[in-house]
Amino acid sequence: MTEKDLNDILNNDSIERLPEKFKEFEISFGKKVILTGKQKDEIVSLLNKLESEELCRISLGKLYEELITSKERKQLGQVYTPKSIVKYMIDEGIKEEYIIKNPYFKVIDPACGGGYFLIEAYEKIKSIMENNYEKIIYENPAIKMQLDEGIHEFILRNNIWGTDVDEFAVYMTTISLLLKDTTSNSFKLNIYKKDILLDDEKNLLNSLSDKSSLNDIKFDLVIGNPPYIGHKKISKIYRQKLIHYYYDVFSDKADISFCFVKKGHDLLKEDGRLILITSRYFIESPSGKFLRKFIKNNFTIESLIDFNGYKIFRGIGVSPLIIKCIKGKMDDTNFDVYKLKKKLNQKNEFDIANEAIYERFKVKSIELADKGWIFINPLEKLIFEKIDSQGDYKLKDICESYQGIITGCDNAFIIDAEKIDEGNLERDILKPWIKNSYIQKYTKTKVDKYILYTDLIDNINDYPNTLKHILPYKERLEKRRECIKGIRKWYELQWGRNLEVFKSPKIIFPFKSETNRFMIDYDNVFCSADVYIIKIKDMFLNEITMEYLTGFLNSSIFEFYFKTVAKKVGDNMYDFYPNKLMELNIKIGEDVNFVSERVKKIISYYNDINRLLKDKVDNRKIEELQIKIIEEIEKIDKYFFTLYKLEHNEVETIKNRLK
Repeated sequence: MTEKDLNDILNNDSIERLPEKFKEFEISFGKKVILTGKQKDEIVSLLNKLESEELCRISLGKLYEELITSKERKQLGQVYTPKSIVKYMIDEGIKEEYIIKNPYFKVIDPACGGGYFLIEAYEKIKSIMENNYEKIIYENPAIKMQLDEGIHEFILRNNIWGTDVDEFAVYMTTISLLLKDTTSNSFKLNIYKKDILLDDEKNLLNSLSDKSSLNDIKFDLVIGNPPYIGHKKISKIYRQKLIHYYYDVFSDKADISFCFVKKGHDLLKEDGRLILITSRYFIESPSGKFLRKFIKNNFTIESLIDFNGYKIFRGIGVSPLIIKCIKGKMDDTNFDVYKLKKKLNQKNEFDIANEAIYERFKVKSIELADKGWIFINPLEKLIFEKIDSQGDYKLKDICESYQGIITGCDNAFIIDAEKIDEGNLERDILKPWIKNSYIQKYTKTKVDKYILYTDLIDNINDYPNTLKHILPYKERLEKRRECIKGIRKWYELQWGRNLEVFKSPKIIFPFKSETNRFMIDYDNVFCSADVYIIKIKDMFLNEITMEYLTGFLNSSIFEFYFKTVAKKVGDNMYDFYPNKLMELNIKIGEDVNFVSERVKKIISYYNDINRLLKDKVDNRKIEELQIKIIEEIEKIDKYFFTLYKLEHNEVETIKNRLK
C-alpha cells in the first residue's frame, strides 16, 4: 500500500466504497501485524494535509475501525458498537430535561475508540441546546454569554470527555469532534491518550488536549463499550496491578472490562448514570462474583438488555448486554429486563419495543444472587424453582464427573481405522475414540477412529510400528509443557486420565451443544477433552440406574432446568461444563424401571437403525423405528412432568421455551 493508495482512500467521496479499499489495506499489512507508529503517523500526516471540507466527507470513526488491524483490535480488546445501539444508549443517558436543568452536563467515554459515543453525545446535546435555547437561558441566565459565543465550542469544552490507550483513536476522535463546526478555531479538547484504569495522564498533542487532570472531575454520565480482554491476554504485571487497585471487582481470571464498572463508579457524581454495553459473561461466570456484588451494593439498576448469547458485533464472538444504572444503592427496587428471543438479522434494527424479538419483564434487585444472575420471566422462574426444590440429590452427590483425554497432538495419537493395518500398529494399545461431534442423544455415530494409548508403554522400543508413526512429531511433542517439566515421556499423552474411567459403562456428553446429548457408552470408548463423562457412585447403584439418569438428563424437563442457569456460548449453543451441571438436583421416582426400560428400548432401536443403514435397507423400516423412538421419548417426558407435579400450562411453557 503506497502513499498514493492511502491518499486515494482518504479523498474518496463515497464512504460506501471505502471498506473494499480498507480490506486491501489490511491484506497489505497482514491480519497478524500491528500498524507501526510510522504507518499511523503517515496516515495522520495525510489527514492533516486535507482541507476541512474534504475531511468532513470522511467518517473518521469508520476509517479508524477499518484501518486498525485484526491483531491490534484483539490486543486492545476493541469491539465496534452498531450505530443504532450507540444512539439508543445516548438517548437513554442524555435527556432534554437534563441539559435544560444543567447545561454543564458532563459525559465521558473512558475507552472512546473511534469516538462513536462521543460524537453521538455531541449531536444530541447540540440539538437539545439549539431547540431549547430560551428555556436553558431562563433556567441558567449566567450561561447566555458563553452560549452566544458558540454552542460547538461550549459543548466540547464543558460536556464531552474521552480517554483511550490508543493514540490513533484519540487523534481520530479529536478531529471528528473538531470538524463538527469547521468555522471555529482549533482549541483544546478533553480527549486524552490515557490508561484511565492505572496510568498518569498523558497528552496526545499539546494543541488538541488539556493538561488538567480528570481526578477532580465528577461526571453525570459514564457511557461506552469498554474493551474485552480476558485474563489470558493480560500480562502478569498488569494483572497484578488491576488486582491491587480493583480488588473488589477483579480477580485473577476476570476480564478487564470488569474494572471499567468500578472506574465508572469512581468517575460519577452521586446519582450519576453508568450505561455500558459489555460482555454478558460477568452475570454468570465464577470470576464475575465480585463484580455482581459490587454492582448490587453500589448502584441501582434501572434496566438491563440481555442479548442472551446472541452475537451482535461484527466478526466478534462476544454476546453483550446493556446495563443502565444510577450511582447509589436504593433498596427494594425493580428494574426492566429486555431479553432477546431470537437472532437478529440485518433487517432487524435495534428496537427493544419489538415484542416479537425482545421479551420484557421485571426483576427485583433483592433477588440478584452473588453466585449468578438469572434473567427469566416470572412464570419460568416459578417453574425452575418448582423443579429445583423437589430434588432428592444434587448430581454431584450421586455421580462423579471426568474430562476426556488431552493428547497434546491429535495427529500423532489419533488414527483412522483403515490406517491401523497399513501401519501394522500394535493393537494392544489401540482404543476406540470419539469426539463431541460423534455423540447424539442416546446414541453415537459410527466409531471410525482410534487412539494410540501410549501411556501403557513402558519401553517405546517394544512398539516399533507405533514409534515409526509418532516419530515425525517428536520435536513438537517434546515442547509440551509436561514434557519440558519431565512429567511426561515424549511419546506419552499429555493428559491420559485414569484408564479405569474408560473401561466400564458410563454416560458421556459433549462439552458444548445446542441441546441435551447424553448417551450411555457400553463399548469402553475413549474420548477427547471436549467430551465429559459421568459415572454413578457405587453406593447409589441400587437406587438409580444409568438408564434412568440418562433418561432424566435427556428429558425436556431437565433441558429447561439446565438451560435456565447454563452459560450460553453462541447463538443457540450452551456450555455443559460440569461445574454448573453437577450442581443441579435430581428427583428419583418410585418407578425407576419404567424410565430404564424406555431408555433401553430407545438404545435398541438406534442400534437397529445403525444396522439397517449399514445394510442399506428400505428407509420405511428406519422411519418406523424413528417413530417408535419419538414415542418412547414422549413417555419419558410425560413421566417426569408427572413426577414433578407440573400443571398443563407449566408443561406448555417448557415446550415453548425449547422450540
